[in-house]
Amino acid sequence: MEVFQHKGICIKEDKRTVYLDPSSGRPDGAVTHAHSDHLKPRTHMTKPTADVMKVRTGSKKATVHDYQEKFRINDFELEFISAGHVLGSAMIECSGILYTGDYNPYGTVTAGIAEPQDCDTLIIESTYGKPDQTLPDRNEVLRDLQAWIGATSSNGGGIVGAYSLGKAQEVIATANNAGVVPAVSEIVASVSDIYKKYGVALEYVPYAELNENEKENPGLLVTSTTATSGRRPDPAVRNLRSKGAKVARVSGWCAFSDWALRGVDAGFPISDHSDFGGTMKFIEECNPKQVYTVHGSTKELAKQVEKQLGIKAKPLPKYGEVSIESFT
Repeated sequence: MEVFQHKGICIKEDKRTVYLDPSSGRPDGAVTHAHSDHLKPRTHMTKPTADVMKVRTGSKKATVHDYQEKFRINDFELEFISAGHVLGSAMIECSGILYTGDYNPYGTVTAGIAEPQDCDTLIIESTYGKPDQTLPDRNEVLRDLQAWIGATSSNGGGIVGAYSLGKAQEVIATANNAGVVPAVSEIVASVSDIYKKYGVALEYVPYAELNENEKENPGLLVTSTTATSGRRPDPAVRNLRSKGAKVARVSGWCAFSDWALRGVDAGFPISDHSDFGGTMKFIEECNPKQVYTVHGSTKELAKQVEKQLGIKAKPLPKYGEVSIESFT
């Protein structure tokens, strides 16, 4: 069996292939979740991922499966397992290989948790793959965000920029815990409607449905990260800022990068990825014989896996093929 990174992550045995998070839509592909850097139509995916795809891209072309449902592609048996990243996100198990995609072993309010799985070969994301990339305690940051929402929504207004799929729903849930029903942008509303369809309790009002007086002071507006960008702020954001509203950004990168804090009044380092410590613990509990690292600080994470855990590890090559049996 061979695994390599080419047009996605390809697993090959004899003349059979299957592609995980392929770079283009293909019937022999399976995608892990609905963020744009992973999502492709005409592939296998979970039902919630397909619903989000329809809203975000208009495409309905997908073969859908439930979690823990075994299905076959080119005679490979695959299974989707909850990844805890966003609604519908999945790790993929295939022939003793576990591919995490984007995953969260700490758990989220709105998307569950990624549990370690025994496997022979682990292909793991490396978004925060450096030893100094440790996030603060998630619950403490959520409490800080809740306090900020409570203070700003009743004193000049607040705006929170977050990814429209995943973190925006965490922000809405946090606002609800503070007794605040936020206004939300159109894309955040359409994605959040799907969360509600799958039983996630969220209360919000689409900003477009507010009357003119309410639009001038909605208390709290939850919108996309790009809408709060200094380069091209959304007109509603620009208007509310001119009236004194404070702006916050929710991203794990707020803990590590100055750019994540540009143009905002506050930053809250909440991530739907694992940090370095969580990644190392997850790898150890999966107990793999070998590890391939992808998507991020691949070389550094592989080095630390070998150094700290004594497990063979290397970045998954972008070109060519690597035999799992002759892993060196």
